[in-house]
Parts: sequence; structure tokens; C-alpha cells
Amino acid sequence: MKGLLIKDLINLKKSFGTIIAMIVLYFLFAYQSGDPSILVGMIVFLLTMMSITSMSYDDMAKWDKFALSMPISRKTIVYSKYILAVLLSLAGLVLSTGIGYIVILLKAKMSIQEYLVASYAIFVLSMAFICIIIPLIFKFGVEKSRLMMMGAIIIPMIIGYVISKSGISMPSENQLMTILKLSPLLVVLALYISSTISYNIYKKKDL
Repeated sequence: MKGLLIKDLINLKKSFGTIIAMIVLYFLFAYQSGDPSILVGMIVFLLTMMSITSMSYDDMAKWDKFALSMPISRKTIVYSKYILAVLLSLAGLVLSTGIGYIVILLKAKMSIQEYLVASYAIFVLSMAFICIIIPLIFKFGVEKSRLMMMGAIIIPMIIGYVISKSGISMPSENQLMTILKLSPLLVVLALYISSTISYNIYKKKDL
């Protein structure tokens, strides 16, 4: 497992320069505007998407065929992708929180508590995205899943917009906080269900 994670991080190393440049750009924009909210979504999302990039590299290199010729189980390969996704998303959460904290201290336009809640909410959403898209990638491959990835992002946004314009009452602040408190358990459950689905797809896949 450790070797697979190191392999993915080495493959992604050439992409980290671009990610760092984009983070610096978003930081400068957030600092100039005094609004760190843009940092919340973009940093977590950028790093979360790196796990999908690693699967794309594996796909192009026909890595799975080579890996399964070694004493590596399909379950280990599947679980390594989920662990990588969680680690990258957590790194994005920590990074966005730290950078956002600096912006708030220098040019406060929102409270630190609000920013922390927003950062954590984005992290939960990134986990939901991963739980949806990784099984699809194992089923259809990275290239065929690109439109599905866009759908996994756009459809919830459209649904949220329609609900907000339909006059349906939104959850109260207390209800939202209750959901956030339950979210760690929900995230773990979602990851377990998603990884089980992915493994069942992958173990039947003819490589």
C-alpha cells in the first residue's frame, strides 16, 4: 500500500508546480479582495482532483496490467486510490485553512469560525465527489468518465439553484450544524460503500 501511494505521489510531482502556482494566484486574489472564500473551494478541489489525475496516468501507462503481475491484490490497488484521495483532500483542507487564516488576519471580511465551517463543508463535498466518481472510473475508465465528472459537479449545483428559487425552505443553521456534526460518520460510511462498490467492479474486470 505504501509503495503504491509513493508511486502516485512521484507521478503527480510534475503537476505540483502548476498547483502551487494556481494557489499563489488565488492567494493574491483573495488578499487583494480581502475575501478568502474563493480559497476554500479551489484549493481543496484542486488537490482532490489530483487523485483523479493519478488514475489517468495509470490508465495511460497500462499500470494495472503490470501491477497485477506482481503480488499486489486488486483490493489493495482500489483502497490505495481512496487513501490517496482522502490524503490529498485533507492536505487541501489544511492548506486552505492556513492560507485563509492569514488573509482573515490581514484583511478580515469574515470570521475565522465561518471560514473553518466553510472549509470543512467543502472537504465533505469533495469526499462525496470522490465516492461518486471513483467507482465510475473503475467501471468506465478515466476518459469515458469525464462527462460524468462534470455531471457530478454541475447537477448538484443546478439542483441547489432550483431549490433556492422554488421557495422551499432551506435547513436552519441548527439543522446544518447537526448535519456537519454527523458528517464524519457519514463520510466514513460513504467511503466504505464506495470502495466496496469499486472493488466489486475491479475484481470482475478483465485486464
